[in-house]
Amino acid sequence: MKRCMFVLFIVLAVLCPISGHAQSCTGSASNLNFGSISPVAGTTTGASSTITIRCTGFPLALPVRACVNLGVGSGGTTYAPRIALNGSSQLQYNLYADSAGGIVWGSRRTTSYSPVAVNIPLTSSGGTASGSATLTVYGRVPASQPDLVAGTYTSSFAGTAQAELDYQQYVIAAPSCATMSTPALALPFTVSAAVINDCTISATNINFGTAGVLSTTLTATGTLTVACTNDDVYSIALSPGTGSGATVADRRMTKSGGNEQVRYQLYRNAAGTIAWGDGTNGTSTATGEGTGTSQSFTVYARVLPQTTPSAGTYVDTIIATITY
Repeated sequence: MKRCMFVLFIVLAVLCPISGHAQSCTGSASNLNFGSISPVAGTTTGASSTITIRCTGFPLALPVRACVNLGVGSGGTTYAPRIALNGSSQLQYNLYADSAGGIVWGSRRTTSYSPVAVNIPLTSSGGTASGSATLTVYGRVPASQPDLVAGTYTSSFAGTAQAELDYQQYVIAAPSCATMSTPALALPFTVSAAVINDCTISATNINFGTAGVLSTTLTATGTLTVACTNDDVYSIALSPGTGSGATVADRRMTKSGGNEQVRYQLYRNAAGTIAWGDGTNGTSTATGEGTGTSQSFTVYARVLPQTTPSAGTYVDTIIATITY
């Protein structure tokens, strides 16, 4: 009879996990800050934070199964993507269990994305057993969010519905996170990002082609393409160029390998009545308001009739400066 009772005790110990109702584990989460984000840079922004779990005071040095559940955050209602808010402006981001951004960190409260589990081995010391583990939370903000306006975006993970630690000690088979709901400990933290005013600019070259005697007006065009943060007001100025004696009102191409020059001018309009410069000497700048997407400006160029210099290639370099 004693032998049967002993066998029955062993079977029950294997089948029944040791209860973890005593609050012997604690957790803490650091905030996740994406830093400054340019919505026109066209790059994904990554950041990370940590969750630390400490288990102490257990009578037996048996492992503890810890499950970390992350909700959608205060900014939105979806897991993919999660949302951080700046007023009504929405920044899409997500939290992942892996650095590659392939495993969305979820919760036992949804069947779509799983919580992250870790088995913590305990070590006996002074009559009790303890152990700890650290998990990394990987965050990503995808590129191509042109509607974002500049400002600070946040999403809070406060309360167990948003960030919860469940744990249970076990003997052989680790319990499932889906069935662990107590004790439920909150792991409050905040996700934040600062969307900045930013602009990118690119240009095509202007080529007047081949000309003989400069007795008639030559025309050509080029294009400036800019992309600025949504609602960001900007202006574009063009430099005098590199020709000796040039000003924004009197630009000059210089002969390659020589000193001879051909006068020309750049304009904002096809009629050639609005000289494009830096706002001085009768010139003006181009202005616009960012949309988060590319905007194009045509640069109109003219060579007016003038004394024809010797044959050769005449060039100039203009710097386009965007202020925002």
